[in-house]
Amino acid sequence: MSPLSCAPDDLLSASDVRAIVRLLGDVIVSRADFSCVKRHLIDGISTLIGADCWTWSLGCLAEPGEQPVYLGLAHGGFDEARYGRLLLAAAHPDMAWTSAKLLGEMRAHNAHVTRTRQQIVDEATFIASGVGGHLADADIGPFIFSLRPIDERAVSTIALFRRRDAAPFSQREARIAHILLSELPWLHEQGWPSDRGASVPRLSPRLRLVLNLLLDGRTRKEIAVSLNLSEYTVAQYQRAVYRHFGVRSHATLLRRFQMGDGGDRRPTVQEAG
Repeated sequence: MSPLSCAPDDLLSASDVRAIVRLLGDVIVSRADFSCVKRHLIDGISTLIGADCWTWSLGCLAEPGEQPVYLGLAHGGFDEARYGRLLLAAAHPDMAWTSAKLLGEMRAHNAHVTRTRQQIVDEATFIASGVGGHLADADIGPFIFSLRPIDERAVSTIALFRRRDAAPFSQREARIAHILLSELPWLHEQGWPSDRGASVPRLSPRLRLVLNLLLDGRTRKEIAVSLNLSEYTVAQYQRAVYRHFGVRSHATLLRRFQMGDGGDRRPTVQEAG
């Protein structure tokens, strides 16, 4: 978060600082695998700032004024229906302009930025947008977005949400999230597919939506229900996704995005022993 003059509700208390240090320490010494470390961090932040649910996504294409393309690789606090509606919001064409200010700021400074909903887009305009409509359907109201550029194209994207009728996040709460998320750069630089989703934007919007649901572990039947499509149509989309990435099964697709192309990775010292 760029330096700003602090209003009273921006200031962190001694208990805030202790909670931040304690959570950072827990994450740093954790012996869990990489995805579990990320979950531990965001679950902890959510508790500290009163977030209802969260996502950690890879922005495969995130440029100001262009339609962003996201891969949802971890989330918490959602049921299947709410998460499916969130994906519809992320894929809506209005994301191109509702996220333009935030992405422009991140690219201009080439730095990690964390912003509340009211800082990202005008409230009345946002509510009238297609993105706002899908988020309302998902019972999502206030949110915080925290973005860190990985390279000239890819972006590590964390979003923290509250229910539709909840109070907005304060600047103090956004500062807590920003401190915790920006001080662990290694969490943003690892854990992505080896090509950082470079070919994902070449998929059609519908296939990208199916891909995100497949990465969430959904079955063909579950995807059909979520998108109000026939299982036959979903099967066709699924095969097209497999062809695009050169895989033959759902399990191999998941390994490709969780551990690199085809799921291949070098073993750790402990695994090799």
